[in-house]
Amino acid sequence: MSALVLSGCASTPDADSGSAEDLTLKFGSILPQTGSLAQLGPPEFAGVDLAIKEINDADAGIEVSVEHKDSGDTTTDIATQSATALIADNVSVIIGAASSGVSKTFIDQVTQAGIVQISPANTSPDFTDYPDDGYYFRTAPSDVLQGKILGNKILEDGKTDVAVLYMNDAYGIGLYDNLKLSLEDGGASIVGEQIFEPSATDFTSAIQALLATSPDALVVISFNEITTIAEQLAGQGFDFSTLYGTDGNYGIIGEADTNVDIAGAQFTNPGVLAPEDFQTRLQDLVTEQGDPELEVFSYAAEAYDATVLSALAAIAGGATDGATIRDNLKDVSEGGTECTTFADCAALLADDASADIDYNGVSGPITFDDNGDPTEAYVSIFQYSTGNVSEGIDQVYGKL
Repeated sequence: MSALVLSGCASTPDADSGSAEDLTLKFGSILPQTGSLAQLGPPEFAGVDLAIKEINDADAGIEVSVEHKDSGDTTTDIATQSATALIADNVSVIIGAASSGVSKTFIDQVTQAGIVQISPANTSPDFTDYPDDGYYFRTAPSDVLQGKILGNKILEDGKTDVAVLYMNDAYGIGLYDNLKLSLEDGGASIVGEQIFEPSATDFTSAIQALLATSPDALVVISFNEITTIAEQLAGQGFDFSTLYGTDGNYGIIGEADTNVDIAGAQFTNPGVLAPEDFQTRLQDLVTEQGDPELEVFSYAAEAYDATVLSALAAIAGGATDGATIRDNLKDVSEGGTECTTFADCAALLADDASADIDYNGVSGPITFDDNGDPTEAYVSIFQYSTGNVSEGIDQVYGKL
């Protein structure tokens, strides 16, 4: 059944609806401008902005706009204030948040208002069966996949005695649980584990306890706390070639950081290694907007694809209200005729009112399941060299 037929049965056009020639769609974003994940904000905002520009440039019968808001982190109520403002401004789709813990603070506000929420970076398994009436989606895979791939990488490196330092929130606990399962299934042991609160600033005792177990690998699951943790590890004479990190702390330590050098450390990051042409388009856009050049591209592709998919769902359904977009998002992500750009996909829908499309985006094939989770995705692996220079060394495909 095509996306068009489904939407016609499932939603009633509102004031924003119209023919495919005169649709208008207003996005909001709740992404980190401040807080412990602020390093993820610039690439995510750029991904959304690039999609907005390219959708409008395609002149495909839909005009889109976006209102950006800060998410802060779980130590503030910035995200809930941002959600309240965007709901009042009648957006149909909200892109965000980056942090799973932050999304938990406003998901009920958004979904109960009949607004689609698509996160480019939430990875907590908790969202898979969350009671959101079908309004919550994500373009990043659950940590069931990242935990498995991180565990497999550690095993492939010949490590058998693993210590883990992780944060006490939905992200940290979910990723730890899946990492532990992967490691133990592969024959490795968790020889030490320490959990810390997101507000923690001193990790000395936790580090000492973990190193006392003589691990051959140490995994740190954190956000920007990695800077302090790395410096305190260096103070213990730690060999960073045995350090493994995750998407929450990848890219925080960079070439400008001279207090510690983490050469040899490896990090996983859900999503593809951003293609060079996509990186160029993003850098050109931020330069045009007068913003600083991007240093990392984490979740830029996922933010871009979330925006494109929403616009395609609106075209497929012939309306831009939240219910119509919700009811068409899965269909435009699977089956039908494959297409890889907004312009090409929109042209297929314009040429045939009953067209069924399958958008395969910059971040991968996507393909939403009934819970709004991607059923297949990539997890990239980055490694640091001397001078805190990071390089993508692999991307691993997996199904959920």
